[in-house]
Amino acid sequence: MRRLAACALAALVIGTASSPAGAAPQAALLFADRDLGEALAKAVQDLGSDTWRVDVRPSVTGAACAASSGAAPRLALSAHMPSRAELEACARTASADVDAVGIGRQAVALVVPAGSPVWSVDAAALFRALGQNSGEKPHPAAWNDIDPAYPHLPIGLLVPPTGSRAQHLFDALIMEPGCDRAAGARMPFDLTSRTGFCGALRGDIPIAQRDSDVQAVTNWATAAPPGHIAIVTITELRQLGGRAVPLLLDGALPTAANLDNGRYPATEKVQLLIVVPHAADRTRRNDARALAFDLLAEASIGPAGSLTPAGLIPLAPTDRVAARSQAIAILEQQ
Repeated sequence: MRRLAACALAALVIGTASSPAGAAPQAALLFADRDLGEALAKAVQDLGSDTWRVDVRPSVTGAACAASSGAAPRLALSAHMPSRAELEACARTASADVDAVGIGRQAVALVVPAGSPVWSVDAAALFRALGQNSGEKPHPAAWNDIDPAYPHLPIGLLVPPTGSRAQHLFDALIMEPGCDRAAGARMPFDLTSRTGFCGALRGDIPIAQRDSDVQAVTNWATAAPPGHIAIVTITELRQLGGRAVPLLLDGALPTAANLDNGRYPATEKVQLLIVVPHAADRTRRNDARALAFDLLAEASIGPAGSLTPAGLIPLAPTDRVAARSQAIAILEQQ
């Protein structure tokens, strides 16, 4: 589930949001959603100059769409796709042209140690296996208690660090959809309560929490019993070098093709929200255009780009070209 307004967010800003007395107004602003994760936000920051700094905000759209930012164009990296209604509201508030451009993806995979049997699971089965509120009586001890076609192996789990991007993706894209399918009407209506209900994990099976170092997954893969699974980002999966292998999720592996065509479900597209006030002059637009070029260059968002090791999964080549063209078109529009 992709809910822009529900998350705590941070802004990555060129300079400060309000200029000191006597200082020249900012030419352009750049914001980044905390849900992107610390590594990706830091990698974006490293693209800029020494004047860039991280500034915590309650909402990336609130910051980018604020009328108080005046004529400065704003670029906002978001982990969530804004709705058409949100884009229209932003345009009214900021008196601006507004668009959103997909620039990459983030995703998680379910992996088992190399040598373990591999099987195909779906989100509902995972919620029934792992969720405290699944309603299963008794709770299943082995995977074949969920489905006779699954292996007769004990259920166990290695979870990402609390508050990490991997945990958010696992909760939002696997546990919550699985909860919706399996728990149905028992789900709380309130968003916060529903998130807690669906994300609560069982306490009667082996569940361990790792730190952010991929070495923790490597260590787990050498010692975990067959059947135990771990939640990793796609970037971490590539770093594991065959020590762990992914399970099929809803019938799809997290391959580049499945990420591009939308078959793999546990992925979110990283969006660049572009807000260009009607009052922005040519100089400000040119500054924002230069910033967009840095963000969307192959050296940033391509397969060998600086944002890829930080967790950004590149789009297909034609989609990267289209993203650049779309971003520049709105920045040059007058």
